[in-house]
Amino acid sequence: MWYNFFMNKFNQAFQNNFYLTREFADFCSRVSKIPLKKKTIGNQEIFTLKNKNISIGNYSDFFCQEMKKQKIQYMRVLPEINNEVKRSSYMEYSIFHKTTYSAAFKNYRTSFFHGLRESRKFPHQVEIIRQPHSRLIEEIYNIYTVQMKRRNSFLLPLSFFREFLDCPSSFLFLIKYKQKAIAYFCCFQNQDNVYASIGGGHPDFFSYKSSNKLYDELIQYACRNNLNIHLGIGEQGSGYQKFKQNAGVICYKTERFPNNEEILKIAAFLLKFRITGKFLYLTSKIFSPFLAYLIMPFT
Repeated sequence: MWYNFFMNKFNQAFQNNFYLTREFADFCSRVSKIPLKKKTIGNQEIFTLKNKNISIGNYSDFFCQEMKKQKIQYMRVLPEINNEVKRSSYMEYSIFHKTTYSAAFKNYRTSFFHGLRESRKFPHQVEIIRQPHSRLIEEIYNIYTVQMKRRNSFLLPLSFFREFLDCPSSFLFLIKYKQKAIAYFCCFQNQDNVYASIGGGHPDFFSYKSSNKLYDELIQYACRNNLNIHLGIGEQGSGYQKFKQNAGVICYKTERFPNNEEILKIAAFLLKFRITGKFLYLTSKIFSPFLAYLIMPFT
């Protein structure tokens, strides 16, 4: 009985999959500057850029076998909790399943709850903005730039954010303090799913626990509107993934074709060196469309 409940909850989160829509596909094509292709496998259509399936889904074994035959790269999410299986995946996919806020609040782990309690000492404001004006997008991009430099990582261009927030299904979920944006999520929403994509907080305001506030407010929004929250892919065991789990998020095992986990592990190791970050920063400035394609499917 528990297994059936678990499977129903898992499959329901992918019934209205935004990553399979034409809107998302067109967005991916624009930011990568690669023409879109449409393929039919069985009775399902997918969009590809070159030989890459740009969507993430709970694809069946048969569907994945057919993609392999056609040499289509893909990522799928498996109905297995990643830290509870014998052979976990290096990258995992995070979902907060629809529930009531009272149930969600009771499920917060101690560290997340303490951070949330600390955040309430500061008068944060929450704003949900559709089609934000150019100055606000630039303000968010400045936060993102500080984040990525701190992480010693690549940098997506400002045009990526503009394209994202120009999509009809997108919105900006914003936490402000004294009228200053300090934390954000760039989101998509499709029927009963919200997709919290690029996001984070300004390092100068970490002591304000703005990330706890950001997650709690997004969870409240989802609970009021009976939504699942898709929180994308992340590296198993990382601090950010543990933070998500402390907020009640389930991290599922993923499968990639071709399996490039060893390459990803090497890349993660190299990011510890500042020279790698400088190289990625310069490369991403010059080859931003290629970078967008390289990290697909992204969430």
